[in-house]
Amino acid sequence: MVDKFKPLDVLNKSLKSPVIVKIRGGREFRGVLDGYDLHMNLVLSDAEELNKDTSVKNLMGEILVRGDNVVYVSPTVQKETEKGEGEGKGKSKGRGEGKGKESGEKGTW
Repeated sequence: MVDKFKPLDVLNKSLKSPVIVKIRGGREFRGVLDGYDLHMNLVLSDAEELNKDTSVKNLMGEILVRGDNVVYVSPTVQKETEKGEGEGKGKSKGRGEGKGKESGEKGTW
């Protein structure tokens, strides 16, 4: 038998990680998933509203997204170059760092 992930399992694995959230009306937000509940209410820190071309439209800070507005939540993956940038220099990728992406690609942080 193959183990299948349930939606809340994916959210649990994405805690304290960057995600992209699309809500009804077409708006998208990128931020660090700090918490969620069974209604899929989401708490995002370092949240940014994204334009249609995934560039940053508005810096939001910490936000609460009501679960009945959520269309999807997409976990994102850091690029290998970003993962290694802070190593060896006493810096790490934490909150507030890594903003101002030039590529603006979905699925990368």
